[in-house]
Amino acid sequence: MIKRTGLVLLAIIVVSLISGCTANMSAEQIAQQMKEKQESIKDFSATMVTSYAFGNESKIAKAKIMNKMPGKSRFEYLEPAEMAGQIMVNDGKTIWNYYPGKNEVTRMAIPETERSYEPDYTRFIKEILNQTDISYQGTENFEGRSVYLIKASPKDNSKLMGIHYSMWVDSETWMPLKIEIFDKNDKLITSVEYRDIKFNTGIPDGEFELKMPEGAKIVEREPPEFKQMTLEEARKEVNFTILSPSYLPSGYKFSNATVFKFDNKESVSLLYVNGSSTFVLTERTVDNTPQPDFGEVEKVSINGVEGKLISMPGSNMLVWNNGNIELMLSTTFGEEETMKVAGSVK
Repeated sequence: MIKRTGLVLLAIIVVSLISGCTANMSAEQIAQQMKEKQESIKDFSATMVTSYAFGNESKIAKAKIMNKMPGKSRFEYLEPAEMAGQIMVNDGKTIWNYYPGKNEVTRMAIPETERSYEPDYTRFIKEILNQTDISYQGTENFEGRSVYLIKASPKDNSKLMGIHYSMWVDSETWMPLKIEIFDKNDKLITSVEYRDIKFNTGIPDGEFELKMPEGAKIVEREPPEFKQMTLEEARKEVNFTILSPSYLPSGYKFSNATVFKFDNKESVSLLYVNGSSTFVLTERTVDNTPQPDFGEVEKVSINGVEGKLISMPGSNMLVWNNGNIELMLSTTFGEEETMKVAGSVK
């Protein structure tokens, strides 16, 4: 199956709403139609152009992409110049990455359990329909294909700090060909376009084999290790002190901790649940790697420490440091509750 984000799921739901067929359809029936549309795509290729703004800077990235179901993909950067020539190839069993600046190839086997992916369509659909206001703006032409123009925004603006988005959805495959994301002041934050897209052309398997560059160094990497456990077990697994919130919004409780280890790096994610609603606190040792702020950024104070509250599609993220630990709190509730949770982390 093609891995889809919430935006893609929303687009598919909206298209079915446009056709007027959802009035008497359950979430399960909509999910079945969506699955059938996805399964009609055997392969596709395109040039993906992504532009985004953070702070006073704007960036553009361009890449040639190919996907063949199930599980094969190729991604080659064309822009920016410092990334041009980087290639990622997934043949369904192994992921290869080529870095031309170092003339280095990394190779990593994909664990058997991660080679297939089946989204919980019904749950996603119910959540999106409950949380999103949508409007159909008409039919347009994009890259020679008929598309539906759709605008969407959260029913509760406090959850995403006023973020809203527009999508141009292919009328045949229900795949978004263009997405624009705006902040509360209607400033464009991020746009993604799939240009020169072609479906079901019979892409040969050879496109998903990396042709080894002459003289390239091959580096073997172990797959990332994920372990789900109790908080007490997690504290014994990592080499830093795991912090946790003493305040939880009404109805939320701790579910589990997931420890992630890769290339001598460690992080832990604490999951809290309230029915189908969740929030996550992720912690790792500070490595001073600069991270771009994708979305609208608000500087805030957490117990006297400066942090960044970042609004992004589907979640709010609060990022701050506590000594040698970097923390990231991802929630879908309002700023006040998010700040209360963060302030109680010890």
